[in-house]
Amino acid sequence: MTDAILELFVNTVEGSVINTWVMGSVWIWPLMEILHFIGLSLLFGSLLVIDLRLAGHLRNISIAAIHKLLPLVFIGFGLNFITGSLFLMGDPARYMANIGFWWKMCLVVVALLNALWFKLKISPLMANWSPHADTPPLAKVIGWLSLGSWFGVLLLGRLIPYIGTG
Repeated sequence: MTDAILELFVNTVEGSVINTWVMGSVWIWPLMEILHFIGLSLLFGSLLVIDLRLAGHLRNISIAAIHKLLPLVFIGFGLNFITGSLFLMGDPARYMANIGFWWKMCLVVVALLNALWFKLKISPLMANWSPHADTPPLAKVIGWLSLGSWFGVLLLGRLIPYIGTG
C-alpha cells in the first residue's frame, strides 16, 4: 500500500468512535488481549490436532473425529478477527507502520488460502479415507503449510510490540 493510503486510513480511524472507545477505557485493551488469547488458544490448539492428523501423525485419532474440532477453529478465528480489528482501530498508527503486523497479515492470508485449498481438494475426499490410515501427500502438504503459517502468525503477533517499523 502506498504511504498516502496508509496515512488516510490512520487519519480516518484516529478520533473515530471505535478508536475513542478502545483507547478511552483502561479495561477495554486488556479485555481484548484476554479474548484474543482465548481465540488463539481455540484456533491454534484445534488446528494443531487437525493439522498433525492431516500430516499423517496422531493416527489413533480418526479422520472423522478431527472434523468435530472445526467449530472451535471458527470460534477462535472469529474472536481473533474481532479483537484484532479492534486492536487495529484502537491504535492504527502503531500497526500500519509495523513490519511484523504486515508479515502477520500476509501469513493469515496464506493460512486462509490453504484452508480454502483444504476445503476444495481434501475435505470432499475425506469420507472415503480409512479412519486411522495414513493421509495422502496433498493432505500432508496442506497440514504442514497450515501449521507453519499459523505458527508464524502466532510468533509475529507476539513480536509486534518489539519489531517496530523495521
